[in-house]
Amino acid sequence: MELLQVLHKNIPQRQKIFSLFHKKEKQDISKFVLQMIKNAIKDIKDVKILNAFIIELYDMLYYYIIFDKIKIAKKIQRLVEGLALPLHYIGEEKRREIAKKIKNIKI
Repeated sequence: MELLQVLHKNIPQRQKIFSLFHKKEKQDISKFVLQMIKNAIKDIKDVKILNAFIIELYDMLYYYIIFDKIKIAKKIQRLVEGLALPLHYIGEEKRREIAKKIKNIKI
């Protein structure tokens, strides 16, 4: 699959996400983000495409996280930050551990 197809399939349109952010002040979206990442990990087997997906997702959320427009549980935020690092920063083994932790988190 091409990267753009994966991104459009798994990440809802930016406008939909931004409207979700603006519905309520400081809305907790931990479950929403966690579900998107779990689905992506299950569907995407190529590590590079999965990494690009998570980087794109984190880049989209970064501004809102920094300026407290949304709430994400710190545990989930740290795991997503770890997965959003480039492949050569963390090894393949560490990436597998983080993905395993995300899969085990109950919604």
